[in-house]
This record gives sequence, structure tokens and C-alpha cells, in this order.
Amino acid sequence: MLEHGPVSIKLNNIRMSYCRKGYKLAEHALSLLSVSSLFIGVTGFFRTYIASLLIGMSPSTSACFIVFLITFSIYSLDSIVDMNKDTINMPERHKFLSDRKGLFLLCSLTAYFLAGLILLQSKPFALPIIFVPFAANAFYATKLPLLNFRLKDIPVMKNVVVAVAWGLTCTLLPAAYMINPPEMKTLGTVLYFMLIMTFIAAVLYDVRDVKGDKETGVRTIPVIFGARKTTAILLALNSTLLPLLALVNGEIQLLMAGLIFYGYVYIPYFSVRRNPLILDLFVDGKCIFACFLFILFS
Repeated sequence: MLEHGPVSIKLNNIRMSYCRKGYKLAEHALSLLSVSSLFIGVTGFFRTYIASLLIGMSPSTSACFIVFLITFSIYSLDSIVDMNKDTINMPERHKFLSDRKGLFLLCSLTAYFLAGLILLQSKPFALPIIFVPFAANAFYATKLPLLNFRLKDIPVMKNVVVAVAWGLTCTLLPAAYMINPPEMKTLGTVLYFMLIMTFIAAVLYDVRDVKGDKETGVRTIPVIFGARKTTAILLALNSTLLPLLALVNGEIQLLMAGLIFYGYVYIPYFSVRRNPLILDLFVDGKCIFACFLFILFS
């Protein structure tokens, strides 16, 4: 036993070394996906997949891929515009994009063009849907006619605009691929579910950005109310999704219930600033995990 002790210790050290290297490699890969907006694009794909399942249709790969493209495009443009803010909130992203602005601008515009091209060839009548997030961004940042303010100047409106824009996009685009249009009750249920889930995620990202928002004078929910009240607000919003479970059944009910009850886990945990990569993985990435679990057990 004693003779093999040093060998066992050496093998254990080798295993630990490989584990650390594997962890560092995975962390680096996720960081690259996050700062390049590719990860948020992938989550757009799976949010649309979830919405398709909730509507009651077989998910369309084309619809999901289109949302991936426009999500990547919009968030890449936002990252370029908000680079100064990222020096405080996301220094890794600022460092990554500072020398690649031209490349990411080209990739962003190309992705939007490709999304439009795919939709023109498959469902041209649905083309206006992909401009909803872009129009919402422009409307949010533009001074309203005859009024001396922008929606951007009103606290909470950023989260509302984000939730409405992406809730509509992720719900209406897959519905456009259905042979028979869904009932309005079903569409309204799914739209509300996606809207609230998106709103909650957007506010949790404001928790990540609270330091930079305070320094730049941006009044978000975490800045105004603090961590405890923000958590209470988000948990209350998550609870408004519970009655929706009575409107669905079977596997779809289990999928919706899983996402709702998961909210009671991640909302309190991310009500204080955590590692941004962990935030990406377990908040925006929840639809990825939900999809794989649904496919695995259905």
C-alpha cells in the first residue's frame, strides 16, 4: 500500500492538472462566446424553440436561426455603441471589441441582411417581425415628437422595451411558420410568458451593470430600489406566470412549470452581482438547458 502511495498521488495530481486546464479552456470558450454576442444569439435560437413548443408546433429551424441572426446582430451593435459603458461593467468585452469594431459592425449588418434574405424566401409576409427589435431600439433612444424626452430617460422603460420587442419576435416569428395559425388565447399566453421571462432576465443584467449605471446616471430598477426590493419585484412577476399553467397541459405544462420554478432559484441568487459568465450561462442559458432536457425526456 505504501509503495503505491507516491504513484497514486502523482496520478491524482495529473488528473487535477487536466481538470484545471479543461475548466480554463471551457471558461475561455464561454467568455469568447459571451463578449462576441454569439452566446446571446444562441440563446435567441433556443428562446424561439421554447416559444414554438409552447405554441404547440414542431419548432422551425429556419425561424430559430433567423432569431439567432437578429439577436446576434442587435446585441453586437449595442456592444459597439455601449463600449464606453463596458469599460466599467464588462472590461473583457471592451478589450475584445476595441480593436474589432469594424469587423463586428460588418458581421452584425451581414447577419441582419441574411435573416431578411431567409425570411423573404420562406415567409415574406413575416418580414416586418424581424425589424421589431431594431425599431424598438431606435424608438427607445429617439426623442419623441412634440415631447421633450426620450423613453430612455424614463426609469424601467429599457426593460419594458427589451421585453416587448424580444417577446413579440420570439413568439410571432415561429407562429408565422405554422400552417394553421394558433388561437389568440394560446398566442397571448405564450407572448406574456416570454415577455415576463425576458423582462426578468433584463433586470438581472442591470444588477450586473449597477456600478456603471450609477456612475453614468442611468436609473434602472436595481439602482432605484436596491437588491432586496428588486428581488421581491422579480419574484412577484415570476409568480404571475403560475396561473398560465392552467391553460396548458401535458409535456408543455411540465416545460413551462420547470422554467417558472427555476425562476425562484436564479432570481434570488443573481440579485447580487455574480460572475458575468455564470450569469450568461444560468439566466440567458436556461432555455438551452430546458430544450435539451425536454428533447431528452419527451
